[in-house]
Amino acid sequence: MALSDHQMTFRPERGFPDQEYAARLAGLEATIATSDADALLIHVPENVLYISGFHTPGYYYPQWLLVLPGQKPLIILRALEALSLPVRSWFGPDQLMTFADNQEPLDVLADALRRMGLDGRRLAVEKAGWYFTVAMWEGLQHRLPSLRLVDAAGMVERQRMVKSPAEIAHIEEACRITEAGMQAAITNFRVGMTEAELAAHVHFEMTRLGSEYVGLPIFLMSGHRQLAPHSVWSRDKRIEAGENLFLEIAASWQRYAGALFRTFAIGGITQRNADNMSVAVAMLEAAIDAIRPGVTSNYVNKQVGVVAERNGVTIRKRCGYSMGLNFAPDWGEGSFLELADDDDTVLEEGMVFHLPETVRRPGEPLVATSETVLVTASGCRPLTRGFERGLIELG
Repeated sequence: MALSDHQMTFRPERGFPDQEYAARLAGLEATIATSDADALLIHVPENVLYISGFHTPGYYYPQWLLVLPGQKPLIILRALEALSLPVRSWFGPDQLMTFADNQEPLDVLADALRRMGLDGRRLAVEKAGWYFTVAMWEGLQHRLPSLRLVDAAGMVERQRMVKSPAEIAHIEEACRITEAGMQAAITNFRVGMTEAELAAHVHFEMTRLGSEYVGLPIFLMSGHRQLAPHSVWSRDKRIEAGENLFLEIAASWQRYAGALFRTFAIGGITQRNADNMSVAVAMLEAAIDAIRPGVTSNYVNKQVGVVAERNGVTIRKRCGYSMGLNFAPDWGEGSFLELADDDDTVLEEGMVFHLPETVRRPGEPLVATSETVLVTASGCRPLTRGFERGLIELG
């Protein structure tokens, strides 16, 4: 039987109903209205997605979102990427401007600013973002000398700190996929296999269950390779008895991540290994016990530090960071919300944190454990579950 020609149409794949995006936009417009800026230029991929719903792995090309209270937002995209706008965004075609690969994107941005009547007015730009370069800043000023550029100062990020119920549901689904990846490592492990072989099982299971591409790779390291933080799997390193194996992973669902960290003892658990892990677990539980609305980031980190100091452990990092929307180069939101010394940010219900706690002692195997937790009205609730926090013996 011959195949018949048919007309394909776009089928939306949005992460949320339009009402969710509309509420976010309304909140952002209210923030802009009370700032020293007339409009906001968004370029951070997570922020573009948060307001417009649009996302693409092609954010290596410029993508800009202009928000001027009282007018429809305008998104500026590479022409190829713009084909996905009806699939992923709640914006209409009248809210799109594009540039071809042989065009200068800044020329299109300058035209958009003129179209919205912003030449000579105050435009907030995300100075702390990675994707609006010094060259772009200077180029825009050259094209519109009377435009006044000011710092956006985390306008969108302040909204992203507290998750809506729908966002929390996405993070919980990411946690379920992450847990399946962790279980795949346990189920498929055998002494002598390479780290790459084991990582393949983790990748396969998370992808099978729907994980999208992640903001950071799987961190899988055994034996001496634990000494180099954030090492990924090795094709050559075999996992042997007597070693510890680190596995830290975060699946992504609708671009929301949920992370989990566990340590496996291969072939048996020594007393010293168990003692070190008991400290790591105590550090994690200190963070969980301290987290509640009204306390500061600094307070939570100090409680973890008390446990570490009491046990002779040197801490070189923050005790946790926010989880939510993610694109490479990070799966967390620690660039604007973390649990760290000298940080007076007040925690609120609806915030979500990953709490990775590690014990590193010179000349000894490393141990680490973590949970992803939700700040509730009276404390916090782990969103990851089902894996003991202590050492897990394999082999």
